[in-house]
Amino acid sequence: MHNVPLLAWRYEHVAVVGKGGFGIVSEHVDRFTGEHVAVKTIPSRFVNQESARLVREIDIMSFLHDAHPHVIGYFDMFATPSGADNVLSQDEGGGDGATTVVDARRFDAAGPQYPNLSRNDELSKYHDKVLSMVNRLSGEDEFSLHIVMPLMKGDLLYFIKHVSSSGSKPTMTDEFIELVTVVFAFQICFGLDFLHKCNIVHRDIKPENILVRLHGKDPYKSTALIADFGLARDAQASDTFYVCTRYYRPPEIVTNVSGGEPSIDVWSVGCILFEMVTGKALFNVESALNEQGVWDGQLASTQLEVILNIVGTPSHDDIRRFMPVGNAQNYLLRSAPRPSRLVGMMNEQWRLHTTRDRQQKWIDLISSCLAFFPQQRPTCGDLCRHELFQEYNLFYGGNVMQYQPKRYQSAEVNTLKTKNKQSVLHLVRLALQKHSPVVDVSFSDGAKWKDEDEEEGKKSPCAPKERFLDDGELLATPEAVGSDVQDSDMRGEGVTPLEGGSEEGELGESIAFRFLKDSELRRQYDNWGWSGRTRDEVLAKILGDLQRYTHDAVLSEQLRELLRHFSSPR
Repeated sequence: MHNVPLLAWRYEHVAVVGKGGFGIVSEHVDRFTGEHVAVKTIPSRFVNQESARLVREIDIMSFLHDAHPHVIGYFDMFATPSGADNVLSQDEGGGDGATTVVDARRFDAAGPQYPNLSRNDELSKYHDKVLSMVNRLSGEDEFSLHIVMPLMKGDLLYFIKHVSSSGSKPTMTDEFIELVTVVFAFQICFGLDFLHKCNIVHRDIKPENILVRLHGKDPYKSTALIADFGLARDAQASDTFYVCTRYYRPPEIVTNVSGGEPSIDVWSVGCILFEMVTGKALFNVESALNEQGVWDGQLASTQLEVILNIVGTPSHDDIRRFMPVGNAQNYLLRSAPRPSRLVGMMNEQWRLHTTRDRQQKWIDLISSCLAFFPQQRPTCGDLCRHELFQEYNLFYGGNVMQYQPKRYQSAEVNTLKTKNKQSVLHLVRLALQKHSPVVDVSFSDGAKWKDEDEEEGKKSPCAPKERFLDDGELLATPEAVGSDVQDSDMRGEGVTPLEGGSEEGELGESIAFRFLKDSELRRQYDNWGWSGRTRDEVLAKILGDLQRYTHDAVLSEQLRELLRHFSSPR
């Protein structure tokens, strides 16, 4: 008997991916699907300390679930009793949080846990079990929170460091790096534009919070996802004091006069774009918190001086026009005049290989983001329409259409910890109920899909192609960098083994899909000769079309319906 510790009866721990101030992110294997996923775990002690923050984060993540291709989604969300923090699997009959190590075969359809069940029934049984566990918890209990997300084995900071490294030659060509840098820049602006249209301000945009997946051959198929909504709020939130990581913090936050506007994120984008084209952080500032962790005005003024020394001192007219009357306005009016050094610094430190004309467009884009006063900065929609992106055939409102936003209204946060913890559990239950498995009867049960990984080294689309070595180096071949299969549109739709088809992994007869309204898609897919093709080949074609039509919301939705038809429900 092979004993494997599992999280919530399903997720097998592989390795810790990262640690933050409020929890850890680990790589796990989903024992139902074989897919590698990331699990963000917030231990019970941080659930207690940060209950208000978690209410907002879960509420926003649930609101944004599967809403946009460049905003992180999640596969699963649940809470476990504190006794199960370290793995975890609970015994079937116990409600006291006791943990046991279980036989991996319990999770096979033919095993004792799910005897003779189809995949759909298996998932439904599992879902009911997890929901039952969460339902037994209350705000008085100690519990940990877990969010299962796509595994993105790199972030923008890693990408910047890699392409800027002088110690080893990057595995990507200069042309590839130029194009993928533009693609990532556009996708960040595109995702933020959607958030802002939904009335959400991220408030902590930084390279570590932009997850990336590189496509080894086509930079336009690479993907950036905006992640970590722990500090996000609706645009009317007033609690903006001391948000944003300090390297990416705008002047209005430093001077404590911000009203929480989306322009906070625009400044942070400017800092990130500078870092992408130079390989260096723009503002190297010290913390404005003293040794007791309390905001210190003198330290904050030092941060402001670093900013003024680079972007220059605003004119007195602009100071009086845009800065509220008070200490910050008086400080700026008394500040020594100094010119902007920003353009000169970019020209001196520039490392991105591109043409002189395109470099000037980059500089114009970055400079506009770093206007001192928020009222002078462009919106993220304006950034998407910038001539730099048009230079690379990215026409916002033309061949790139924004997804339909819905206005977000923030969840109510209580001053009592137990009330907030109860709200966290309520939101988790809603997420579980909203994304409960839906039985798919279009395929017969009991068939087995062919594992192409065992056939002459072929790669299954279920497995990510990117690999990162322990020493931080990418693998030697560009083809090894990133996955060309898991499109960002598919965040909430796991590409997983499903029941049905032939025993050789082939699909059955031709099918007409009524949900395909577009004539070209109908021509391609209706009555298409599926027979003789493996499920992986079918999924690869659908995912390829999703990449092609990623910015066409209507076609993308029809393709996602098609993918849902051929993928197991999560």
